[in-house]
Amino acid sequence: MGPPEVRYRITIRVLVALATILAFLAILGAWVDRQALDTNEWVATSGRLLEDKEISDALATYAVDQLYANVDVPALVKKRLPPDLKPYSAPAAAGIRELATRGAQQALHSEPFQVLWKNANRIAHEQLVSILKGNNQVVASQGGKVVLNLRPLVLELADQIGLKGQANELLPPDAGQLVIADSKNLDTARTVVRLIEGLAWLFTIGTLALFALAAYLAKGRRWKVVLAYGLGLIAAGLAAIAVRAALKGLFVDSLANTEAANLPAQHAWDIGTSLLYSIAVEVVIYGVFFVIASYLASPGDSAVAVRRALAPTLRGREGLVWSVFGAVALIALILFPPADPRQLVVSLLLIALAGVGLVALGRKTAREFPGARPGAHEFPGAKPGEAIRAMHARAARMRAEVGQRITSAAREPTRQDQHPDDARLERLERLGELKEKGLLTAAEFRAEKMRILEGKA
Repeated sequence: MGPPEVRYRITIRVLVALATILAFLAILGAWVDRQALDTNEWVATSGRLLEDKEISDALATYAVDQLYANVDVPALVKKRLPPDLKPYSAPAAAGIRELATRGAQQALHSEPFQVLWKNANRIAHEQLVSILKGNNQVVASQGGKVVLNLRPLVLELADQIGLKGQANELLPPDAGQLVIADSKNLDTARTVVRLIEGLAWLFTIGTLALFALAAYLAKGRRWKVVLAYGLGLIAAGLAAIAVRAALKGLFVDSLANTEAANLPAQHAWDIGTSLLYSIAVEVVIYGVFFVIASYLASPGDSAVAVRRALAPTLRGREGLVWSVFGAVALIALILFPPADPRQLVVSLLLIALAGVGLVALGRKTAREFPGARPGAHEFPGAKPGEAIRAMHARAARMRAEVGQRITSAAREPTRQDQHPDDARLERLERLGELKEKGLLTAAEFRAEKMRILEGKA
């Protein structure tokens, strides 16, 4: 192998490696654009956060804690009780606290509070995006902090126990203000967003373009490029999942100020990054399909057997094949509709690549099995019943011919016929011809070859 050939192969490998890296960046870019920076997407996700029991219970407990921390509930209860019941104000306040917690848990699932929750999340997410994009003037009133305002929930709880008026007067302005993030602690996130924002299209289209270029250059070895890219997509998806898991600890540590808040923070991270996980799994599935496609095009015995079985349909029923292909593509688009224009473009490009692969598979089977055609195309003008009978007759003749050739190839010649070494070589040549014509499987070829070489045939 000369130096030009070595450089040629290295170029192809580099292209596939770069395509894999871009696939990983495309996953992060898609997530940043669709969830981390899209307020509408985040507001929809916040609804799922509220449905989580750990998170809703933690929010209810937090709201009650805020009420009791800023309002002297026992004193207010004692003030309202009759003189003979005033000694029981402390137990009564504790009981009211338990009732308030339960009431908060119910209030979180009510329609009015869900509206308040979504509005609070919308404001908080807009603040977060402003910090990530470096627009700190928008959040200057909050001191550069992203705040989720739960004060309405605290006031709602106070109203349920008849203390809304007092709570509204006694609660400080920052009561119920849950700090999500501080701009001082988001320098790394801001840098990542600046690098990724706007590059999602480049990463997505770039990875497919590099793969296509590598496949175009790798004439005669394209199935290896398809295999390498498929494995690269699987690796990119798994890497994104690993990054999600690695960053979980940092997020939980920054959000959970107490041990009790640790588990809700974990759930919040899992739900908030569920789209990232979904995109990564989708890329892994794409990679599996690429690996399957590479197997169908590989020179392995089992792959050749599959192509032999598909050859008649691919060559003689092209209309049926493309109709099924189009139907499958359409069903996939309906069942898994693209979420944005970029995903639609990716879906169409993948469908186009699958179509190119189908054409290549048809041409490959045509070269390998030139006589493989369905009966209706082998016997022009024949009626369906006659074509089927002719196919059975032809199959019987082929089986008889194969049997005769195997017997002839395996027949032990006499000393008068020819030298034993010449006879063995001739039988091996006949077996090779039978295998090349597709009349012998690889397993049958190996078995007969061993019998001849061992002198048993």
